[in-house]
Amino acid sequence: MDRRLKNALYAASAGVCGSSAGMFSKIGMSVNEFFGLNDQALYTNLTRFVMLAMVMLANIGVWLMYTRSLRFGSTLVSTGIGIASNYIFTALTGVLLFSENCSILWACGTLSVMIGVILMSI
Repeated sequence: MDRRLKNALYAASAGVCGSSAGMFSKIGMSVNEFFGLNDQALYTNLTRFVMLAMVMLANIGVWLMYTRSLRFGSTLVSTGIGIASNYIFTALTGVLLFSENCSILWACGTLSVMIGVILMSI
């Protein structure tokens, strides 16, 4: 496999892991609303513990994938691809899983960050 492709795949995986950590923490903090557990303390606490463990695993995945991507490319490219994949995956999970709205302002901000990273890598 080409070095640039490996760099892109590992960096994108790091971004997805980072976004997943945020998703797991959001689920863990809103267990009652998300799963409909009406103050059932045992299930609520067990679910929060599992989500905390998933956040830790996702953060380990971020660092593992990011450091592997650095083997195959520059820091700037790895960071840019990681940021882009994190933003895109965060938007998708927010809209599909949590029924959030992505405003024009959010999209413009994300696009500005991505353009800035691309300009820095030129």
